[in-house]
Amino acid sequence: MLPALTKLRKGLIFLSGGVSERRPATSCRHRYALCPSCPMSDSANQSTSASPYTAPVQESVGGHLYRAFQQYRSLPAPVYILCVGSFVNRAGSFAILFLTIYISEHLGFGITFAATCFGISGLGSIVASVAGGQLADRFGRRPVMLTALLGGPVWLFCLSFAETRGSILLFLFLFALTLDLYRPAASAMMGDLVTSAERPLAFGLMYIAFNLGFAVAAPVGGFLAEHSFQWLFWGDALTTASYGLIILFLIRETHPGQTGPAEDAQEQVGFADAVRHILSDRIFLLFASAVLMTGIVFMQGFSTLPMHLSQSGYSKQEVGALLSINGILIVILQIPVNQILKHRHRLLTILAGEVLIAIGFGLTSVATSAVFVLITVMIWTIGEVVQAAFKQAFVADVAPASMRGRYMGVFSLCFAISISGGVPLGGWVLEHHGSEVLWAGCFVLSMISVAIYFLIYLLQRGTPQEVPAVAETQTG
Repeated sequence: MLPALTKLRKGLIFLSGGVSERRPATSCRHRYALCPSCPMSDSANQSTSASPYTAPVQESVGGHLYRAFQQYRSLPAPVYILCVGSFVNRAGSFAILFLTIYISEHLGFGITFAATCFGISGLGSIVASVAGGQLADRFGRRPVMLTALLGGPVWLFCLSFAETRGSILLFLFLFALTLDLYRPAASAMMGDLVTSAERPLAFGLMYIAFNLGFAVAAPVGGFLAEHSFQWLFWGDALTTASYGLIILFLIRETHPGQTGPAEDAQEQVGFADAVRHILSDRIFLLFASAVLMTGIVFMQGFSTLPMHLSQSGYSKQEVGALLSINGILIVILQIPVNQILKHRHRLLTILAGEVLIAIGFGLTSVATSAVFVLITVMIWTIGEVVQAAFKQAFVADVAPASMRGRYMGVFSLCFAISISGGVPLGGWVLEHHGSEVLWAGCFVLSMISVAIYFLIYLLQRGTPQEVPAVAETQTG
């Protein structure tokens, strides 16, 4: 009789979407078996030498989705506030989206000057990436974010009235220099708020918010541009300032050195000492070099790929439709992919995503139909989804708490360089050597990044960095 009742109970658990028999009898607030941050979970009762990258417990689809939902519910409230602010800010990023059309067509300054403006904007972003990380570690995350998000709109407002080449270049540089200070500070704040095990979830959620905002910005910006280009700048300024007000009224400081007086002395690291520390961190420098190469490749998807498709005979609407799958897949797949991969080794996960990026861009040169092009975009987008949350989580893990802002600044710097340098480089290769060389070069760069990630994995084997500190205390 007992065996029959046991089988019946197991069947009811499966049909109701419950977890398997390995679930602990007493569950924590997270309500799932492999909660790495709770003493009442299975993983906490294992040996301290066990890796958090353990294969997940077998369970039904309903239980899997329920457990994923519970994980996101357990994130601190400031994480959601930051994501909402990121969405609002990105949903209003009209000015940059239509900047080339505004400068080249509306003002009549031509394509060359419009491209120069992007280069100047990229230069401001490069400076801001370095300065923002330094300032966030020195004065706190919140003051830097407030300065950027409330100061940037001033330059946008000035830019809406600029009509000479010199004034446009000046205000664009000042806008990028001011606004992009917030990026490393926001990433460092996110790293402060959550544990190591929760970082892929938090950064993944922010990535979704960012892409949802982009999906809103394009059509709304197009509508505003039809009526007045000045509305683009004013709308962008308004949403940016709104993000600043969200930070002002709803977010407290999270810097570890400012959350307790006993820590203040040891948390302050000077600029020169920070530079020496970063330059001596070979793991992080290798990682940053791979991120830079990936960024150069990835930016081709939104710069040279549209030109390549246009040269191949696709209309603007067809190009837009083919590239729109990127944002759609990110929104659909980011959370379930994070849930599936959260127990895997972060470097190997990033490496797998890089392989998909290499394949996707490499196949573009032989994609002779719209369906084939769509498949290539889907491949490298899935690679992007696989990597997205885990890259920032890796940086937050390897960075000392007192230097997290500066590490995130270098991480942001890699993308700023990939925009300001990678975009014109890709255009030059496409114009002078053709699409075959461009996409083959993208494949090679991505595979070099794969080799670097694998080298880092080998260097970290047997070291404490291989397993993040899942018991890190939350702040904020």
